[in-house]
Amino acid sequence: MLPIVAYTDKLSLAAGETISVMASSFGAREYRADLRRIIQGDTNPEGPGYKDELIDLDLGGARKAIEKRFFPGSCVIVPAQHVFSGLSDFTIAAVVRPTLVDERERSIISLPGFAHIGIDASGHFVAEAHGQRLEIEQSVKTNSWYVISLSFSAETGSLTFAVSKDNEAASEDVKPLVQTVKVAGGQCGAEEILIAASRGLDGRPTRFFDGKIDRPAIFGAEISHDALRRLLADFSQLARMRALLAAWDFSVKMTTQTICDISPYQLHGRIHNAPARAMTGWLWKGQELDWKKRPDLYSAIHFHSTDFYDAGWDVDFTVSLPDSLKSGVYAVRLVPDGDEEAAYYSVFAVRPPRERRSRNTVAFLFPTCSYLAYANHRLGMDVPGTEIGMGRVVELDRHHMFLQSNPGIGFSVYETHDDGSGVFHSSRLRPIVDLQPKVKSFLGGFGSNVWQFNADTHILGWLDAIDQDYDVITDEDVHEEGMRLLGQYNVVITGTHPEYYTRNMIEALQGFTDRGGRLMYLGGNGFYWVVSFNEDMPGIMECRRSEAGIRPWEPGHGQFYHAFTGEYGGLWRRNGRPPNHLCGVGMTSQGFDICEPYYLAPAAKDPRVSFIFEGVSADAKIGDFGLAGGGAAGLEVDRADQSQGTPDHALVLASSTRHTDIYLMTPEDLLDPTPDWSGTQADIIRADLTFFETAGGGAVFSTGSIAWAGSMAWNSYDNEIARMTSNVLRRFNDPERFNMPEHKDS
Repeated sequence: MLPIVAYTDKLSLAAGETISVMASSFGAREYRADLRRIIQGDTNPEGPGYKDELIDLDLGGARKAIEKRFFPGSCVIVPAQHVFSGLSDFTIAAVVRPTLVDERERSIISLPGFAHIGIDASGHFVAEAHGQRLEIEQSVKTNSWYVISLSFSAETGSLTFAVSKDNEAASEDVKPLVQTVKVAGGQCGAEEILIAASRGLDGRPTRFFDGKIDRPAIFGAEISHDALRRLLADFSQLARMRALLAAWDFSVKMTTQTICDISPYQLHGRIHNAPARAMTGWLWKGQELDWKKRPDLYSAIHFHSTDFYDAGWDVDFTVSLPDSLKSGVYAVRLVPDGDEEAAYYSVFAVRPPRERRSRNTVAFLFPTCSYLAYANHRLGMDVPGTEIGMGRVVELDRHHMFLQSNPGIGFSVYETHDDGSGVFHSSRLRPIVDLQPKVKSFLGGFGSNVWQFNADTHILGWLDAIDQDYDVITDEDVHEEGMRLLGQYNVVITGTHPEYYTRNMIEALQGFTDRGGRLMYLGGNGFYWVVSFNEDMPGIMECRRSEAGIRPWEPGHGQFYHAFTGEYGGLWRRNGRPPNHLCGVGMTSQGFDICEPYYLAPAAKDPRVSFIFEGVSADAKIGDFGLAGGGAAGLEVDRADQSQGTPDHALVLASSTRHTDIYLMTPEDLLDPTPDWSGTQADIIRADLTFFETAGGGAVFSTGSIAWAGSMAWNSYDNEIARMTSNVLRRFNDPERFNMPEHKDS
């Protein structure tokens, strides 16, 4: 287990700026903090060895370690502003689609101290008001729509709870299940409304609802259930009703945290913990797939008891970075109770100055979107499941055990919520316990436990080993600043797995190479999934795995467009930006057993690429060694394909061949399953080492393999793979233009 965990308020900042650290004890009594520059984070004994640099900066000595908790669960919170004071007759209504019913009590709508509608621990709809509790005896069915209403008439003294299950095949209105009781009545004194939760004794939201809620409304009159169904179906017209007190249209201001009330009272609210918006509602029957064209059909929010956005911990201390601190990857290291082996690293990037041009001409593009996608990834889901299926030993590190014991920390986008629906969101405003050096990944066995961040530090270690000055810039930096930032550099180097990209990022990188920039793509499965950020919610990322692609879940019918930006989710290949067009290669297969060497192709002798092979003596193959699977080509591999945008003049210098049958074809390439779609059969399952020039005088070098950097680090960076990569960097950093080859007619 981890005795202490922490997070920072930023993943990118410049020298001279301040970063806040939020820490929590999980057994530690006290801790000391220091600042370190991370140079090589992999602890593999066959590798170059862990390396960091202590920064001479006083971070305040010993501090008491304070326990802080995680509070997951999403809902809507609406201040009532005394609108309901003195309310007598009323109707509370909504349309709901529960997706998880278990032994937990769940709230659908709560007016604390007055009324409540929910699901009890036995799986029945229940309602409470005026000291009375009503229950519908029929069990709730998941993934069915229900119209629910609770109403009271002071004249008759009747409190009525009605529930009707949606039935598309019915030719007449569905008969509701109704419970009625006589009560003395009273007046409402509620000062807030909670949707999908209620208030606990500690004042925090609790009893979270798992499922969709659509069209919640409150009226100052008793309304029959049949009339209510017709009113809710024509929701936009409710504002004309004199009895309307509140009606929340979840399809309005979809890209924000705001929840809009269309009644004259304007009781607007806010979402809590980022539930999924732009979700198909009660009236959606496939009429439109883009919520922007028919937002009225996307008027539901899918709430989860496991949603998590901002941990909201108090700041323990702040760090003002020295003005002279050079750009790089850093971490605030927390050492609990003097135990350095149990130290926790909160990693962040120190970017170049904001107000002046950097002196460095090389930038390492820190793939924070991919780190967010995999953030707090638990064993047993998706790729680890693949590993278990191989009969391989799965190694449990301390951070794995922590994640299993603390599910409230929030999930990666590779997992599902408790109701089985996919996790669309991942946030950096929480501890990310696998974004730190020395952490073992799920890729155990065959010589390596390195993946994502620690694999990327093989590249940082190589830059250090060759004494190359460089800046570190993050995905968010590029998303916000685009070519204004990238245009400062001759060379941009990617990490080993830059899988997740926003539109701003991919267009900026394409503009960089088009205008003469040089791109070194030192990874595999890059530029694959569309992700988006939300201007109203800093620090959170959305991913919807729409159609095709290797994915652990689908977003559900009609839910392919992002709520944050309205753009179509899924593969960049399906969005007019195939990675082959940017970097010459695109994802073709994955497998996590054995990595292979590359075999040189005739194009390796082309004079255009002679600089790459200077000092390399290999005649037939390269990279038959490495810290990841024993070779330079593997884990996830990309191939050249002109039909997907690989430039006609691109040179495939070398390719891997005959991967094991663990390597399978990507779904987007598999049109008709046949026996020849595995690694030893399909010739398209390969990594292609690729080079091409751009019209603006730039060039692109792509390895098409996540394992490449693991081979660079072999023998302390003294090997042919590291030498070739250094040759590319040296030429790419030379401002002399690359020339496009002359076109020759066949």
